[in-house]
Amino acid sequence: MDDKDRFIKAYHDFRNSVDLNKSGVLPDLENLVWYILMGVPPVPADQESAEDAPAEAIEQRVSILKAVFVEANRNQNEEFIDEGLRRYDQAGKMAKALLKENSRDTVIQG
Repeated sequence: MDDKDRFIKAYHDFRNSVDLNKSGVLPDLENLVWYILMGVPPVPADQESAEDAPAEAIEQRVSILKAVFVEANRNQNEEFIDEGLRRYDQAGKMAKALLKENSRDTVIQG
C-alpha cells in the first residue's frame, strides 16, 4: 500500500469513528493540540522513522481532522467552518512548535 492509500485509509478509519450527526461545536484549541501530540488520529507518518516524520504526522492529522470537521459541519455557515478550520491550523502550528521545542531540549540535554 502506498502513502496515499495509507493516508486515505487513516482518514476513513477516523471518519468512521466519528458521529457525523453531531455538529455545530467548534474544537477547543488546547484539547486539539494535545490530541494531535498524543497521536489522534493515527496516521501513516507515525510509522516512519525519518527525522521529519513527527512534523509530517502533525500535518496529516490536521488534514484528516479538518476534512472530518467540514463533513460533520457541512450544514453550518461559512464563518463557522472558517473559524473551525482556523483553529485546526493553529493547533497544528502549536503542536509543531511544542514538538520542535521538545526536540531542541532533548538535543541540549541529551
